[in-house]
Formats: sequence, C-alpha cells, structure tokens
Amino acid sequence: MEAQEKLAQRWTRSSAGYSSIIQDELASFRVKAWLDVVEAQVPKGKELKILDVGTGPGFFAIILSKAGYETIGIDCSPGMIQQAKANAQREKASAKFKVMDSHSMDFPDNTFDLILSRNVTWTLHNPIKAYKEWQRVLKPGGRLLIFDANWHLHQYDEELRKEVEQREELFRQTYGEPYDTYEGPEEEREIKVKLPLSDQHRPSWDNGALQALGFIDIANELDLTPKVWDEKERLLYGATPLFMVAARKNLSIIK
Repeated sequence: MEAQEKLAQRWTRSSAGYSSIIQDELASFRVKAWLDVVEAQVPKGKELKILDVGTGPGFFAIILSKAGYETIGIDCSPGMIQQAKANAQREKASAKFKVMDSHSMDFPDNTFDLILSRNVTWTLHNPIKAYKEWQRVLKPGGRLLIFDANWHLHQYDEELRKEVEQREELFRQTYGEPYDTYEGPEEEREIKVKLPLSDQHRPSWDNGALQALGFIDIANELDLTPKVWDEKERLLYGATPLFMVAARKNLSIIK
C-alpha cells in the first residue's frame, strides 16, 4: 500500500474525532480570528475563488464560504470529506468538497485566487511535488497561505523533546488527558513512515522550496498562537507554535 493511501486511512479513522474539534472551533472565537488572519493577506472587496487543501472536516472552507467566497475543500481522506459535508450542511455553508490527492489535483491551470492549508504540509509524502501542483492551479498573482508547525521535530531534537514532554505533563495535571481523535486498530495508531518534513526546520524549509519554484513576496509570521489558539492549545503545543507562510505566484508563471 502506498504511503499516501495509508495516511488517508489514518485520517479517516480520526475523522469523527477531528470533526468534534472543528465543531467546537466553529462555535468559538476562532471563526473571526481566522477570518481576520486570512483576509489580511488578500485584496479587499474582491471576489475570490479559494481552494482549501487538506480541508479535513471543513473548517476553512466553511468559514470562508459563509464570508462570501467561492470555496472548494479537498482531502485525500473520504472520511474527512464526509465529515466536512455534514458540517457544512449543519452550518448552512455553500462550500463544495471533493476527495482528491493534493499532489495531483483535478483542476485546470490558473483556477484559484487563493490556496490555503492548515496542518497539512507536514503530512505530505512529496511536499515539493505538492507545492508545484498548488502553484499550477493558482492564478498568476494568486496567493498561497500555509499554516503549519514543526509537529514532529521533537523526535529529532532532545531539548525540544524535553519541553514537549514537560508541557504534556503540565497539561495532564491542569486539564486531564489531551483529546484523542484516533479510532481504529491500536497497532496502526502511529504513522510508521518517516515523512520528509519530520526533521526539517520550518518555515525556513518552505521559504527555500517556494523560492526555488518561483514564488515571490514570500513572508512569514512565526507565531500565530496568540491570535488563533486558546489557553489549552498554547500550553500543550507551545513548544511548536503555529506559523504562517505567505507567498504569491509570479505573474510571469503561467503554469
């Protein structure tokens, strides 16, 4: 079985748990907080066609469609897309959803004004291929927003590992066990393949990759957590803060 197919199965087994988290987010301060972050990066008052890559249970696609944008969410996991459709119906959102591999997408060249993703790039088995594909379907001048963190870097950095473990223990003492989204065979809980970005320092890696592909206006916000995470998230995940990479497709690149 291919690595991406195994990962898709893993996310499907976590889809109901993640959907519960997304439903909580949709009822929280995060809707306005994330809209503020995204809309600060795009032209004001312009109709936008937006692609949410790795949409999961549909958070970005839902809030952006409700804000008036034409939005499509894709995910390699059928379970995640099923949850996204149910959440969109519950929220009365017009977002569309499709099962699709972000490394090879069924969209024409130069389709979208904005592509964004959250906690997706770290899961990719070939992130360079994926970024090139996202570039292909962006319109010239279109914007790319990547939100992610160094989720597994602590496995390769002893000092970071200690901080992660200390935070996890303090979280347990304060709030109890962290929420577990996984449902499935215990022996398949962990992702057993080493993913290409697990030991990379990001967003430095992303900056170099996007520059090599010809993206322009590359910029970072290294810690979004005060804007979009609550107190529990800041405690549990604060060793690996959520960052943003913003970039623009060069007007001279047609594909």
